Amino acid sequence: MDKGAGLITEWNAKIYDPTKVMLVDGHLGATASHGAAEKRKTLRDWAAKVGVPEENIWDLGRSGIENMVAVEQVWARPGECYFQGVNGHISTAGALGSFASALSFGTAAYLLCGVNWVKVPQTIKLVVTGEPRADCTPRDVSEYVLGQLGPSGAVGAILEWTGPYIDSLDMEGRFAICSQALFTGAWTAIMNPDDTTMRWVGERIDTSGLEPQSSDQDADFAAVLHFDVDGLTPRIIPPPQRHEIHDLKDYLGIKINRGFIGSDANGWLRDMDHAARVLKGNTIAHHVILNITPGTPRVLKGAVASGAFSTFLESECVVPTPNEGMEWGANTPLTDGDVCIASAQTNYPGRMGGKTSQIFLANPAVVAASCIAGEIVDPYEYFEGK
Repeated sequence: MDKGAGLITEWNAKIYDPTKVMLVDGHLGATASHGAAEKRKTLRDWAAKVGVPEENIWDLGRSGIENMVAVEQVWARPGECYFQGVNGHISTAGALGSFASALSFGTAAYLLCGVNWVKVPQTIKLVVTGEPRADCTPRDVSEYVLGQLGPSGAVGAILEWTGPYIDSLDMEGRFAICSQALFTGAWTAIMNPDDTTMRWVGERIDTSGLEPQSSDQDADFAAVLHFDVDGLTPRIIPPPQRHEIHDLKDYLGIKINRGFIGSDANGWLRDMDHAARVLKGNTIAHHVILNITPGTPRVLKGAVASGAFSTFLESECVVPTPNEGMEWGANTPLTDGDVCIASAQTNYPGRMGGKTSQIFLANPAVVAASCIAGEIVDPYEYFEGK
């Protein structure tokens, strides 16, 4: 819980509307680490003191990664602003056409007053064309573009993703792309809501009162950048720098002993099915532990229905309850000397445990194939001709 929010109870103050506050246990899951029980109790105690309804507390059994839960429940809506206490990956919700931002130090003020001041940022328009290779995911496209922009290429701006490639994506692919905006220094990301967006939203809430917003034809952008991803192959991000993005072929053959598939970049059902496609009929190497963590209960249910869950078990993977999980070392943490291939968001030392462990970032197909081989490999053979 945000420290600023904790001060509200110390001041004996009242928040402006407890019914609009959603509390999601997104990082702990069923782990016993990170003081999970104590943090969960602290959250519930705080909620009781300020009047947050029980049904607004998303605890074990229905909780998942907070950014993913927010878009599944459409708390962030097309044409509206959505504020989250912490976690810059709430840019995920920009795929719904929502201005989504983490408040951080402004959380307490917003909870008390119910209003927030935002200076309208500049927007950088990204136009993406082409069709990547079959084993290349939206996450790879995002990494490719972010690699071109660099870690400070969009400081304080909004990334507006457009173009034929973006238009062709389902919502889960769009969420994955928007989730990574902060790695360019951007404030958030956004996409113009279209029929795909509104159909997805309409399956979950009543859309009659919504007023979706799109960029004007003559909108003034800070920059308009074009990217052709035709034939793009999977990307890989070696440790310890998050912005050093390479072609997968540059790191083939590196021995690994750990794997992770999950996070708000790759914890969606499309990612589970992508991994299952590679794992089906195969068993991971005996010296490897592969953690596959669905991002939400809805994703887990989908993986069960599609048969992906059974495939994971048959391939001898670890499947924890839906949460951020191994992304921050909360379950199956790394120890010193481990080498992990992961679909996580970050790879800095100690992120998943041991300070001297190494984390290579890649898409779920790369992770799954590498855990079968025990070394980083190209997963294309599992997709060729399909």
